[in-house]
Amino acid sequence: MGVAELLEERGLAIPPAQVVPAGVRLTYSRLARWGAVAYIAGHGPTYGDGWGSPLGKVGDSVSVAEAVAAAELTALNVLGTIERELGGLDGIACWLKTNGYVNAVDGFTEHATVINGFSDLIVDLYGRDRLGARTSVGVPHLPFDMPVEIDAVVALR
Repeated sequence: MGVAELLEERGLAIPPAQVVPAGVRLTYSRLARWGAVAYIAGHGPTYGDGWGSPLGKVGDSVSVAEAVAAAELTALNVLGTIERELGGLDGIACWLKTNGYVNAVDGFTEHATVINGFSDLIVDLYGRDRLGARTSVGVPHLPFDMPVEIDAVVALR
């Protein structure tokens, strides 16, 4: 079964592409391919022209459960970029590296739990054997006050 069918079976869907807010200039590519490797720029929990999760700091205005859900939505956004840029979701051989950033209050220590929202969905769709290395860190701020931002590097078939 392909990744798109697995998503459908789980009641999940790829969100619409992010619409950049008026007055904001983003100078980068969402995905850069170099041979059999694709570098995916930082993504957040957007839903088209809006936000699919609360904004703010985890441990303050955003709960851990909300942040985990935001990380899962971010995974869906990353998958959306892959699908739009590469024409499908089944050409990923391995998720080589994932970096997860959590906009958290000082003293927050559950960064790995939050980014598991991303990783758990990837494992569910691609299998544990195609999951690579990962980093999850806390940061004092993220663009637009997003609770999470995640970038990734994938090997392509």
